[in-house]
Amino acid sequence: MLGRKDLRIPILLLSTAMFVPSDSLSGQSVCCGQSHENKTELRAGISLGGIGKLGFTLELRRDNRSINFDLATFTQNDLGMAVTLRQYFRDGTLQPFVGLGLWGATQFSNDPEITSGTSFLARIPLGVDWHLPGPDHSIGSNLALNRALYVKKSPGLIASSSNPRRIIPLPQFSYYYGLKKPPT
Repeated sequence: MLGRKDLRIPILLLSTAMFVPSDSLSGQSVCCGQSHENKTELRAGISLGGIGKLGFTLELRRDNRSINFDLATFTQNDLGMAVTLRQYFRDGTLQPFVGLGLWGATQFSNDPEITSGTSFLARIPLGVDWHLPGPDHSIGSNLALNRALYVKKSPGLIASSSNPRRIIPLPQFSYYYGLKKPPT
């Protein structure tokens, strides 16, 4: 099992790479020599898997970086929200990406027999985005590595023999539609 110290270096390197200003390279992007065009777009879509069985996603993308907001549920008794920063690595129709984010989830119930709980998780999605032929449509897929940072639970929510801090991979599939391009 990976310990807490094992994740510090990859998270530090990833966050450093994502936040280096692309202007510092005199017209070249941080990754893979992409041109610096200041393209900004807003995309909305639906997702299957990941932080819930079904969810809604909103992405604000500028050049080869974006911030994603996801809202999803596994059942009608829980709600999850994730905020993820993404770094895309190529221009073109097929664009791989890596991200770093936080996921908050809560399970609630009015029935005292049913357990409830709250958790916060770190997530690192690795995936690809495919721009479909025609304007404004794309699909994406990723595998997010998730690790609990904080878990507050009722005794029956997680079995006592279970390790809530292990890394859990969750696949996600998304469809995006490009909304009106916001001003740059």
